[in-house]
Amino acid sequence: MPCKKTNSSLSCIKSSKAVTLRYQPEFCDKLLAFFDVPPFHITEVTKRDGSVSMVETAAELPTFAAFAKQIGTTCEVLKMWENKHAAFREAAQKARDLQSNILIQNSLRGNYSASFAVFTAKNLLGWKDGKEDLAVSPPICVRWEE
Repeated sequence: MPCKKTNSSLSCIKSSKAVTLRYQPEFCDKLLAFFDVPPFHITEVTKRDGSVSMVETAAELPTFAAFAKQIGTTCEVLKMWENKHAAFREAAQKARDLQSNILIQNSLRGNYSASFAVFTAKNLLGWKDGKEDLAVSPPICVRWEE
């Protein structure tokens, strides 16, 4: 959307046609680089008494929404690229695997709350509880023989 500066603010002109970012093969590498971060980092902290302790800090969990914002598009466009381009589909799956690893590592180390980890794993990664859903179980057939 083109914008021009006036004395007091920015005024933007809406285009009658939304501009969609075109897919480029290098987006696969950019996606993987965005998601390929260490799950946490450890920092030495010197206390007032001179002793040193190690502080572990979780990395910001990379998301497709944050990546889309970084390259100037939306999650909807990323999903469209996934459906249309096999290379991007593969990169997106690898990115989900990296995201999953960050979530698991930080959850196991206590860097994320358990409720956040469960909620995120179910909603972002498609994880499910190990319980059997009776609504989708096949019907039970009982035969009586005489």
